[in-house]
Amino acid sequence: MGIEPLDFSVEYPNDGHRDHHRRAVRVHLPGLTVWLLEREAFYPVVDLSTFGLAFKDESKSFQSGQTVTVDVHVQGKVWVAGLDAKIVTIRDGILVACTFPNMSKLQEQRMDKLSLEIQKRWIKIRKFQKQQGEDEANAKQT
Repeated sequence: MGIEPLDFSVEYPNDGHRDHHRRAVRVHLPGLTVWLLEREAFYPVVDLSTFGLAFKDESKSFQSGQTVTVDVHVQGKVWVAGLDAKIVTIRDGILVACTFPNMSKLQEQRMDKLSLEIQKRWIKIRKFQKQQGEDEANAKQT
């Protein structure tokens, strides 16, 4: 008996403002940054998925369609290096969203692992917070 992988994706209806199709879950973790080789500068990551990310650019110096090379850093250490990134949109003037159209298998695996580890961390935090809330409610009843 084997397990057959399913081709699965979720599509949301287009509301005329933006395309809601997502290839992966987006996550956030304090301490995530990207190093842009072309700018020789770090930028804070707002959200990240296996196949893309969004970062803040207060200087408003990027344009949609532009390509850059990024290294993803976690707490100051390189996690994935040399990702080709294409800027797909700029939201609110400073939020630069990009995809990784030419990822190697190793880069994809590293980004997937990072995303999953962040998700596991947030699940653990939520469970702890829920348990604390239940403990406080039980304490008030006694």
